[in-house]
Amino acid sequence: MKNTQKNLLNNIFLFNKELDCNWSKKKKATYILWNISITLCMLIVLSISLLILAYGQYSNEVFFSYFSSQKIMCLNIFPFLLLMILFLGIFGRVWISYFITGIITIGFSVANYYKLYFRDDPLYLEDLFIINEAREMASGDKYTLFIDTKLLFIIALFTISTLILFLLARTTLRGKSARCGLMIGFIVLALSVSGIYTDKNLYNNLENFRILNKWSSTQNYISRGFIYPFIHSITDFIVEAPDGYSVNKAKNLLLQYEDEDIPDDKKVNVIAIMREAYVDFSKYNIDGLDVSGYDAYHKLQKECISGNLIVNIFAGGTIDSERCFLTGNYQQKNYRSYSNSYLWYLRQQGYKVEGSHPYYSWFYNRKNVNSYIGFDSYRFLENDYENLTSATYPEDFILYDEVYKDYINSKKNNKPYFSFVLNIQSHGPYDTGSYSGSKTYLNGKYSMECKNAMNNYMDSIMDSDVQLIKMLDKLKYDSEPVVVVLYSDHLPWMGDGKIFYEELGINLDLSTEEGFRNHYTTDYLIWANDKAKNVLSKEFKGKGPTISPFYLMNQLFEECSWKGPAFMQAMNEMKSVFPVVTTTGRFIVDDKYEDDVPETRIDLFKKFTWIQHYWQNEFLFKEG
Repeated sequence: MKNTQKNLLNNIFLFNKELDCNWSKKKKATYILWNISITLCMLIVLSISLLILAYGQYSNEVFFSYFSSQKIMCLNIFPFLLLMILFLGIFGRVWISYFITGIITIGFSVANYYKLYFRDDPLYLEDLFIINEAREMASGDKYTLFIDTKLLFIIALFTISTLILFLLARTTLRGKSARCGLMIGFIVLALSVSGIYTDKNLYNNLENFRILNKWSSTQNYISRGFIYPFIHSITDFIVEAPDGYSVNKAKNLLLQYEDEDIPDDKKVNVIAIMREAYVDFSKYNIDGLDVSGYDAYHKLQKECISGNLIVNIFAGGTIDSERCFLTGNYQQKNYRSYSNSYLWYLRQQGYKVEGSHPYYSWFYNRKNVNSYIGFDSYRFLENDYENLTSATYPEDFILYDEVYKDYINSKKNNKPYFSFVLNIQSHGPYDTGSYSGSKTYLNGKYSMECKNAMNNYMDSIMDSDVQLIKMLDKLKYDSEPVVVVLYSDHLPWMGDGKIFYEELGINLDLSTEEGFRNHYTTDYLIWANDKAKNVLSKEFKGKGPTISPFYLMNQLFEECSWKGPAFMQAMNEMKSVFPVVTTTGRFIVDDKYEDDVPETRIDLFKKFTWIQHYWQNEFLFKEG
């Protein structure tokens, strides 16, 4: 029977193992076209079928959305062809080359599928270099691997397609010249398309968010398939080191300092609250704006150390100000593994480190990143705040009540406590179509859209002030020492572009120092209850310096008379010279606003970038 099948296949010239030199040109062309066509067909079927794994447990509509973009489809299919060419050049057999191509691409696709399922986090190129996490994920201690209908379908389809090529595309390339030609072709093609796959403008412009949310880093990734964003993630993995940098140089700079423990008798509880888009509009002298609601905030300022932050962002990009504060990094990266932060240091000092953000854990991938940068635990909307309210953006009266409860519960652990909190009530957009609040804040010759947006915004933050101060009043006379850090991430998004700011007469012209400061300046406050003032022997009142948000933890430690880790001590010296360093290319150097680092400070700034790069990329703590 087997001999009969073999003879049958051999009698059909299309299934010959080699091209016969004695065939006619037409027969040769047909033979070549047949093998190319059936191989391409199987590659396309495999590449498209693997897209059903690309979106994990999200809606199957995502799969069909890929077909709406020819570029997304081509960018996900082409790497299969490249691998096929490479392995055909190496092994010379079509079905073997296809089999190896399939094993590799299926392996990555399945890993991505599991990672999405277990952690709502896709597979990045950098993940291939994090062996411990891969073992943890596959060990079964925390995750139980499974095979579902999607995986069974892929296995069955791959088996059938490999068998088809084994039977019907039997070509064997024996000539060295042909195989070398394929290898050269692979190199040429790979180099020619590398710029396309790493092109950030192309990647960002290929939006496919009809049923996905671009603010979720995970959904942003899977909106483009898997193979394409996986290859593109090399742009996140390769972090360009500053000029003249070496690990040893940076390490030696840090060795000039020693980590200092926080004295046990000086450990106080810390609650840090980043307030969404909070801005004190009273400082802009806006005609027709009732700013009396800020009276409570201004009273609080007088009871605190207060100063200005110059942030990197405007009207969005919350995580920049958030992670600058927590990590001490002046510019942020795509956190894919354990990374240095002040949270790890606090944990090392015996602190319980947790927090709250009453919104989705996938937002900016906080669910995963928070664990990478050192949080013990974190509360989100899912299975938590969603049970306390039906509001899209849970209200601050609920949030601050829960924050206070968490603080009280932390006392049972007999450990000092650090909590990082983000509110969501004041998140934009602010309704431009109507306003139903009891108090009108903005009057005058402004567009109705501007009035509505401002009134809705002001109503939200005025209520937020009331709820915040209620919590501070409870903490004021608490028996345990508590220090509270308050700051805002960025200015609010007031309508399309900056139209409403222009109507309000606020200068946001970045070519001027005033416009730059208006554009990027928010406030910070450091407040202490009576017990903390006694423990730290400090009144916690007065004017603080204007700084970047990555120095805010330094400022807190300074007010508490803590020296902190070696990195913080190094940054304290930099802070005295470079209190403001932004990713927008603006600086305050030696108390002067600068568009660039002055010549006299270039060498010191180079050391600043070396230390920053080392801290961000060389994990120094035991946990993890």
